[in-house]
Amino acid sequence: MAKRLTNAQQKFYARLRREKKVRDKERLFLAEGLRVARELFSASPNSLVALIQREGFSAPDIAPERTFLASEKQFASLCDVENPQGVIGVFEQPTLSPTALFSNFSQKQSAIAFALDDLQDPGNLGSIIRSAAWFELDALIASAGTADFFNPKVVRSTAGSLFALALYRSDNLVADLRRLKEMGFAIYGATTDGEDYLKTRFAAKSVVVIGNEANGISDGVLATLDAKVRIGGNPRRVESLNAAVSAGILMAKIKERNA
Repeated sequence: MAKRLTNAQQKFYARLRREKKVRDKERLFLAEGLRVARELFSASPNSLVALIQREGFSAPDIAPERTFLASEKQFASLCDVENPQGVIGVFEQPTLSPTALFSNFSQKQSAIAFALDDLQDPGNLGSIIRSAAWFELDALIASAGTADFFNPKVVRSTAGSLFALALYRSDNLVADLRRLKEMGFAIYGATTDGEDYLKTRFAAKSVVVIGNEANGISDGVLATLDAKVRIGGNPRRVESLNAAVSAGILMAKIKERNA
């Protein structure tokens, strides 16, 4: 029989939902919804810390020994949406050190990573993670100013794909891109003034940079680029593409090149 969620647990998990600093310190995050929780559990069963189930919600057994029943009021305090499903998972954050990232890359003859330069919108970030998992990227690298990988909206947007690829938070994106260049990577930036991406011959070891939604790629990162690429369209109708859409199009192109 599932245990009751205590008030102390409820208050702690509510802080995980609200506060990035608590998520960072505890290395935990919340995954709202049965589908997302189930996909994450399937990918990494040992990462599940607790499964919180709302009273009266009938859910299939995922991890009965780690399941806690919450009252309507307790459950509502943990939700980030107006019409929540009846399950929330508490998971350990996957960790990837700089040593592990660069050691892994040093052993590859071909590798594709995307770098996010201060991408702000959680929905965009979640969609990019999901696309990166679908297209089997080797890593997704985020600048310090990019939205939190484990923000509740990001987690929902990933549809359970957070554990499907390497996620790396860079303290200094410019320095890390320069290090990748020294390892033989070509660095591409998605811009409005680059070469048509359909004509670009992406290198076997490539990093593609997606910039901030409003300001694009920062000057420091621009200085590291080997080439700029753009996705052609009609700017008289739409000023630019959504960042997540642009990333998905470029991922599909690179996947086709490597097929």
